[in-house]
Amino acid sequence: MYEHDSAYHSIQVTENAAWRTLVFEHNQQSSMALDDPFETDIEYVGYFHVAMAIKPDASRTLVIGLGGGSVVKRMWRDYPAMRIDAIEIDPEVVEIARDLFALPVDERISVTVGDGRQFVKVTAETYDIVIVDAFDDDRVPRHLTTEEFMREVRDVLTPGGVVAYNFIGSLHGSRSRAFRSLYRTMSNVWRRLWVFGVGYADDPSHPGHNIIMLATDADLTAEELLQRIAGRVDGMVSVPAFHLFGEDLYRGPIRRGDVPLILDEPGAKRAPRGRARRR
Repeated sequence: MYEHDSAYHSIQVTENAAWRTLVFEHNQQSSMALDDPFETDIEYVGYFHVAMAIKPDASRTLVIGLGGGSVVKRMWRDYPAMRIDAIEIDPEVVEIARDLFALPVDERISVTVGDGRQFVKVTAETYDIVIVDAFDDDRVPRHLTTEEFMREVRDVLTPGGVVAYNFIGSLHGSRSRAFRSLYRTMSNVWRRLWVFGVGYADDPSHPGHNIIMLATDADLTAEELLQRIAGRVDGMVSVPAFHLFGEDLYRGPIRRGDVPLILDEPGAKRAPRGRARRR
């Protein structure tokens, strides 16, 4: 129903009897149920709501990478006190989200066209949750994965705030180096880091999963996090099957010694481990 090459993507929007789907290049980015614009059949999107289990009083979220707006729409509907800033580099994607994927026009949603890293550098706002769900084909843009960027994100997080990344890769084995490098980099910035392999509990041998990685300095144990997930954060979260997401928490060993930190300049010296100064 829509096909165009923008300055950033080869974009397609397709539709069947039940779903409308946004595709960049050959990768599905967003979907929307035709009979309920807040529902999606893309499973990983719901895992971003685990951030609410880490920061239940969250009222301000930054989403880097809009796509069809699945994350933004559901947070706007499900959490009436939530204000959401979304950053999308492709203006054509913003138009598609509004025109074809029912992104609400509301004062609690602000959409900015631009680069997510530049926005983080210049914003005067602070956020309880920062979601990084931006992709160049099937990879997160490198400048959104470096230690320097993560320290910039940490600067705009409120105390106990959480950052959540969507990453496509493997949790272990010969194809896990990229994931393990990102994990090492995140663990060099935040004190606590949890990894959810979407569908991993059902198929641990699969070579690639959406991996949701959540990092925070909040004083929270894995057991407490799992309890909050099982209780849907005191009933706050309505995402289908959310109470079962704890089954996908990865507790296996994650080797870090053989993979590099991701830095702005390859070969640069590691940043000091001291905490970033809050603005």
